[in-house]
Amino acid sequence: MSNIDFSQVITAQDRTEAARAQALADLADLRWQRSVAGATLPGGLHMPGDETTRLALSGAVSALQQGMIAEPVAWKTPAGFVELTQSEIEAAAAAVVQHVQTCFAAEATVAAQIEAADDPAGFDVEAAFDAEVAP
Repeated sequence: MSNIDFSQVITAQDRTEAARAQALADLADLRWQRSVAGATLPGGLHMPGDETTRLALSGAVSALQQGMIAEPVAWKTPAGFVELTQSEIEAAAAAVVQHVQTCFAAEATVAAQIEAADDPAGFDVEAAFDAEVAP
């Protein structure tokens, strides 16, 4: 009779699935970091991509379109206050929403790659994500 408790043995499959779960968690965190980092507009203005900023941009677009507020709109950015026209607010909202959507689409593609990987422990999550979001 053996004194080995085989219920405590970690199989290769268990290690693979743990690595896969970790890679997927790393990917989700990377997508979140990149999406909230935001987008830089063609004029160089940087807009964060966090939920609060996205909601504020959406509200400003709606309020401008409905005549509830008038341009220029005072806006606080990471670099300080700026005044934005309606077209600039609309462009910022579109750029941020497109950026966030690009991040989610990249996450979905890379998640499928991780699921299909024979060795997820050796999978370079950041390189795969960067390849998906590259223009």
